[in-house]
Amino acid sequence: MSHDTRRRVILFCVALIVVALVLGSVGCSSTSGNGDDPDALTPALYVQAMGDICDATTERLDALPTPPEEISRADWAGEVSRALRDEAAAFDEIDVGDDRRTDHASFVENTEGQAAGWMALGDALADAEPDNVTISALTTDLTELTLGRNDLADEMGLAGCQARELS
Repeated sequence: MSHDTRRRVILFCVALIVVALVLGSVGCSSTSGNGDDPDALTPALYVQAMGDICDATTERLDALPTPPEEISRADWAGEVSRALRDEAAAFDEIDVGDDRRTDHASFVENTEGQAAGWMALGDALADAEPDNVTISALTTDLTELTLGRNDLADEMGLAGCQARELS
């Protein structure tokens, strides 16, 4: 296993541990102000938990090799997709209560959509003769999802969960 691969595996494991610790600690915290759901996070803890998950994903994405020198663009897009899929799964584990349920579900759905879009882009780039029309359409879809994520993050007070600059 190369040094870079080992580093990425260790970083990924650390990120998962951080997410697990945050979710575990906030799940046992006070829940005042959460409507009828006593297990839902308080607004401050919700923002913290979401931010911690976003930070862990950003670190994971930052640790990816640089395409095309260190990794193919298709493989890189697949790694981005997996990171976003794992981020959406972590978001989905949070008990948000009734007050934030709709916005939270939209945020999770957007993140899942981005993960699917990056996987489709990776598949398109892996073709022996990539279809530029398909790649352009997928890139446009990802841009729209990114703008939507930014809007949702603003509305939900999740400044740390704005879309990342991926290239």
